[in-house]
Amino acid sequence: MRLRPFLVLLTGGLLCSSTQAAVDLTNSTGFPLVTADHVAPLIVPADAAEVVHLAAADFAADVERVTGQRPSISDTPPTDPAAPRIVITLAPDLADRWEAFQLSASATELTVAGADRRALAFGLYELSRRIGVSPWAWWADVPVTPRDSLHLSLGTEPVDQPAVKYRGVFLNDEGWGLRPWAAQTFEPEAGNIGPKTYARIFELLLRLRGNSIWPAMHPGTTPFHLMPGNAATADRYAIVVGSSHAEPMLRNNVGEWTQDHHLYNYVTNREGVLAYWEERVAARTSGESIFTLGMRGIHDSGMMGADTQEERLAVWERIFADQRDLLARHLGDGDPTRIAQIFVPYKEVLPDYNAGLRVPDDVTIVWPDDNFGYVRRYATPAERARAGGLGVYYHLSYLGAPFSWLWVDTIPTALIWSEMTRAYEQGARTLWIGNVGDFKGQELSAEYFLDLAWHADRTTPDHAATYLQRVAARDFGAEHAAAIADLWTRHQVLAAARKPEHLQWQFPTRSYQPTTYTAAEMHERLDAYAALVADTEAVAATLPAAAQDAFFQRVTYQVGIAAAMNERYFRAELARLAKASGIDDAADELWAESEAGDQRWRELTRHYNEEVADGKWRHIVQFNGMDMEEWRPRFQPDPDIPPLDSVAQEQVHLPPPAPHRTPPVIPADARPGDFFEQDGVISIHAGHFTSQRDLSAGAGWRVVPGLGRTGNAVTILPSTATIEPAHAPLLSYRFHVTTGGPATVHVRLLPTFPIEADAEALRFALAVNDGPAQPGAVTDGFNTRAQAWRERVVTNATETTVKLAEPLSPGWHTLHLIGVEPGVVVDKLVIDLGGLRPSYNGPAETSVAPSS
Repeated sequence: MRLRPFLVLLTGGLLCSSTQAAVDLTNSTGFPLVTADHVAPLIVPADAAEVVHLAAADFAADVERVTGQRPSISDTPPTDPAAPRIVITLAPDLADRWEAFQLSASATELTVAGADRRALAFGLYELSRRIGVSPWAWWADVPVTPRDSLHLSLGTEPVDQPAVKYRGVFLNDEGWGLRPWAAQTFEPEAGNIGPKTYARIFELLLRLRGNSIWPAMHPGTTPFHLMPGNAATADRYAIVVGSSHAEPMLRNNVGEWTQDHHLYNYVTNREGVLAYWEERVAARTSGESIFTLGMRGIHDSGMMGADTQEERLAVWERIFADQRDLLARHLGDGDPTRIAQIFVPYKEVLPDYNAGLRVPDDVTIVWPDDNFGYVRRYATPAERARAGGLGVYYHLSYLGAPFSWLWVDTIPTALIWSEMTRAYEQGARTLWIGNVGDFKGQELSAEYFLDLAWHADRTTPDHAATYLQRVAARDFGAEHAAAIADLWTRHQVLAAARKPEHLQWQFPTRSYQPTTYTAAEMHERLDAYAALVADTEAVAATLPAAAQDAFFQRVTYQVGIAAAMNERYFRAELARLAKASGIDDAADELWAESEAGDQRWRELTRHYNEEVADGKWRHIVQFNGMDMEEWRPRFQPDPDIPPLDSVAQEQVHLPPPAPHRTPPVIPADARPGDFFEQDGVISIHAGHFTSQRDLSAGAGWRVVPGLGRTGNAVTILPSTATIEPAHAPLLSYRFHVTTGGPATVHVRLLPTFPIEADAEALRFALAVNDGPAQPGAVTDGFNTRAQAWRERVVTNATETTVKLAEPLSPGWHTLHLIGVEPGVVVDKLVIDLGGLRPSYNGPAETSVAPSS
């Protein structure tokens, strides 16, 4: 049966234009891209950059994928002036606007105009999205909806361009997925990650509007520049090649420094190290590059040769001078400022930078996060004025202490929005690099990170939530968008309390420690996962056969692994509690359920590797994302849960039972959104406020949907707001007290870092009714080598308490959350009148109030 023609609306430059095209199947007006008797050819100048020809060929293949008809590609327009054609052209009026493109269409000509070669590629891949081809069509097997014809709406769109100049990914810890898959399944002729694999990666980057790569560099991976064809492939795709914080001057120290590691020492072997760097600089004469300055040890270790901070600062500044001399002599015609350079003060380097390290003004300073998604440092006013600008190196996957998280894509998109938007507001606009691990498996967070880098100057707090719906609609159909976005959101919020890779309460190399959750809290979490799995299966059952592989990769595997790991761990913990209580039959049954969870993750992983897309992804996933023998003991708890009888009963701490919950007494004059005392506790989600007061300029507390363990945390936006105590923004929560008495407010915040570079606290204030403001602050956990920080990031929470100055009388009151400084993210407030159990820190997130 012949399908009716459809109209793809070329709407403006916001996210909707890049992830979901509006489709009108009843309208056949507009530019005729494909009709029954005509396919518009692509007119590409013969001298266009190779990336433009590659993107044009990809677009032609995408049109054929949708319609069965393939446009021709030529450098000569049709002889008939009325014949429709697609014209690809550099636009002089856009020449000073980095990577900007503009789409326009008349009845006979669709024009993709761009400022530069990548801009034209981005415009072509935008057209692919508009006709229904997902950026993940190849990488996640997302199907297309077949059409007989394609018409594109007439008119000229606004110019679209990126908010951040360099936007890219770091392929890291690739030895457990990307490399085995490339070496054994996709590119066995290279036996490693070679140009065929990188070509697919670079195409994906361009489809996601990225432009930069830090290549794979884990032990066992052939260094990028030593694999024939890799660098040339990057140049063909116009991808800017850089290297990580531990790889100065585009050298992969793990694979390229062949001498004794102790000789990689600038202090004792300056000439040898300089010669090593110079070899790469002299060879990198084609393509675009960003050179990382500075020096650390081999494979993410500290720099050798300088023991004190004073010595290290002096050594780094000498290194900067020598490295810039190499760049000036070989690539900059004597001027190092002509070459893009970055400095990444990662891990132990950041305190030294804060102590006064002088970095040349034209070098981009790239702030690191803490490896768990929280940006460690924001710029001072002087740093925001740097000629080289600022950037962020951000983790969407991580191998290292205190725990790794490499397996399941769990970082909330709302957290990415909150942290990276704050970084952008604070001046980080030159370079964003996301550590995506294998890339495969981090589809959702990687795409969102890159898309936000493009749109960071034009978003709102609900951006991440609406993004999930738009991506779900694009890849699985609008009728499934709300349900799939809900699955992703619930998955992310559950993992915010404890990632699937972080189940087991002891830190690596430590002896067994039981969970701090009560039995009721464990059952609550398991029930939430069971419902999530059931809803995932229900959605899968409604999808066509062509979408099943994509849905498994993007939803089912992610949700299923998380649920299986929670079953595996918490059923075992419940079995220990039953055993310690003398209930042997229940213990055996629970242990069997734990083992069933263990088998479930194995079966899901086997299916992914062996059966999805007919074996296309064989070797792409492993247990917990890493090899158990070499790396796991250093960065994860034991790979196997201790057998039921191997843990002494005295080691099984019975946590206090969850208090018996009687229904709250709701007064007759209650209003929707009010909170009520229940067994001495009033629990409030920060986003469920009764009223709010903003600053006069419109800044104030804002809910970020999907953020925090409640899924509705609040923060002050914009982060550049100036807060005066007399006119501070506040949120108000109306609550009713039954018993009255002295009260303490437990305030749970996200473990963010202060915006002020030298600040030592996250500060806020509370007030009750018309009473005075009482200060509250988090003052520890900012040292990423301290135990306090480890506890914070594993649970995605930090808590502080404020003891109210006056007892609460029975009746109605209002609690005010007062803004003191931006950067604070509040997730939950619990007013304790004596009913809170001593070890309160469990996963229960139910608010004791009607929903507002």
